[in-house]
Amino acid sequence: MAMYPDFAHVLPQKMKTQGVYEKGWPLGAIVHFTAGHDGAENTINEGIKNKYAYWCIQKDGSLYCAHPANEWGYHAGESAWKNPSFAKPLLGTVSDDLIGIEINAAGRLTKTLSGYKSWYGQIIPEANVRYCDGSHPDQCEGYYEKYTQAQEDTLIKTLLWLKAQRPDVFTFDDVLGHCEVSGKLGIGYFRKNDPSAALSMTMPYLRQVLKDMWIASQK
Repeated sequence: MAMYPDFAHVLPQKMKTQGVYEKGWPLGAIVHFTAGHDGAENTINEGIKNKYAYWCIQKDGSLYCAHPANEWGYHAGESAWKNPSFAKPLLGTVSDDLIGIEINAAGRLTKTLSGYKSWYGQIIPEANVRYCDGSHPDQCEGYYEKYTQAQEDTLIKTLLWLKAQRPDVFTFDDVLGHCEVSGKLGIGYFRKNDPSAALSMTMPYLRQVLKDMWIASQK
């Protein structure tokens, strides 16, 4: 069983992990955005400084990894999930059950007279901005920098790879947004807002896409 996808850039530096997942593989994944402007390698180096562990997809769609898929590390903070597919609810943090996938994007933006501004002051071109009204429970209202198509393609490819390695453990029902497990559906209030409209679809729709693609691949 491979610990890294064959399409990933595996870095020599290693992120801080806390051990092997209880079942030897993540049960699912958390979709994040970095809320920054750096590439994946810089994002991983920053995570190493802060003792986090996650995989990262940069804007050209390249996946970077600095820890094996069977080892868990902190990435989700305060979080919870009560999905009935779990033997018990995930409380306190989901990091020890679900792998973190960071995607380079500025996150939620502020609309100003000069344009859509990130928290660090960068103006994001309007063509790269998407709005969601917050009507879906997995999304927070606001303007967001879009993931690129290459990033979304790699995200789906990575999630399908994780499923293919351990189909008995990894489930698409447990591919969740950070703002699900650290939002109203998880901890009861929105502590995090990723991915919301950074992703071109809602998280429930993404889960259905993954299931449909998986079924098609098995025929």
